[in-house]
Order: sequence, then structure tokens, then C-alpha cells
Amino acid sequence: MNSKVIYLLTGPKGSGKSFTGKIMEREFGIRFIRVEDKVKEIKKDRQIDDESYLEEVFVEIEKMVREALTVHDKIAFESTGLTAHFDRMLKNLKKDHNVITISVYANEELCIKRVRSRDKSVHIDVSDEQVKLINRMVIEKNMITDAVIINDNINEEELVEEIREIVKNISL
Repeated sequence: MNSKVIYLLTGPKGSGKSFTGKIMEREFGIRFIRVEDKVKEIKKDRQIDDESYLEEVFVEIEKMVREALTVHDKIAFESTGLTAHFDRMLKNLKKDHNVITISVYANEELCIKRVRSRDKSVHIDVSDEQVKLINRMVIEKNMITDAVIINDNINEEELVEEIREIVKNISL
């Protein structure tokens, strides 16, 4: 196992995974890889539950992560973590790298509100019903992670402190 570290942010849509990743990069120098641009490029006209699309997405994300690790010692990226393709990618990455999983959660209403207010040119457009379905599936999967951030009503300063504690504890 090499000394490179991957921080994998998982959780419901709208919980604040991307925002957390941006803070990790800005405050702690952990390179945040925004995967949604690649996901949108791959999606084209396919449905978000199309198996060939999902498989291609996670193959490409794994390539992006591995490529970023040739330049950076610590990276972060995010995913809802729902599919078997995600599970396979995570298993592959764990074979070669130190992967720290962090669940980011927020209540359902806040997640929906955040998704509605997103810039549609940057994020994949999903309906409220799709968000509810995806988020219920994330909760039901109940992925065991190394750390949890409850991102309901905390301010940015409190979020920075939570991330600082996680990063510090991982370094010990």
C-alpha cells in the first residue's frame, strides 16, 4: 500500500459532498476532483439508471482518481456510492491506496432545496422524485464509513473544524 490518500465523500444528493470537497482543497490542500463534468459528458441522452452508463462512469472516475494521484499525494472526490460499479471501483482503489470514506448527510428537505438551487450547467438535472429515490437508496445502503459529517445546519466555519478533526485523526 502506498502513502497516497484518497478521501471519498459519499452520501445523498444535495448533502454537501462537493462543497465539503471544495473546502478540503481550499483549507487543507487536498486536491478535490470534480467528477460530475466527466459524468455529464458520458451521460449524453442516457437515463441515470442505465447500467452501461453507470459502468462507464465508474471506470472513468477510477481512471481520473489514479491519474490525479500521479501528481497529488492527497485527493478527494465524491459519489452517492449506490451501484455495484461504485463498489467495484472502491475495492480496486483500496487495493493500491489508503482510502478514507466520509459520509456527508443532510435532512431530506435540505437536500432537495440544495439540488433545486444548483447551477444546471454544472450539475446533472434530476427531479425532486429522483432525488428522493436516490437519497432513500443511499440511506438504505447504509455504507459503513471512516467518518461522518452531519451537514444540516452547520456553518462553513463549523464544517472546516469537522474536516480538520477528520484529517488530523487520519494522520495519526
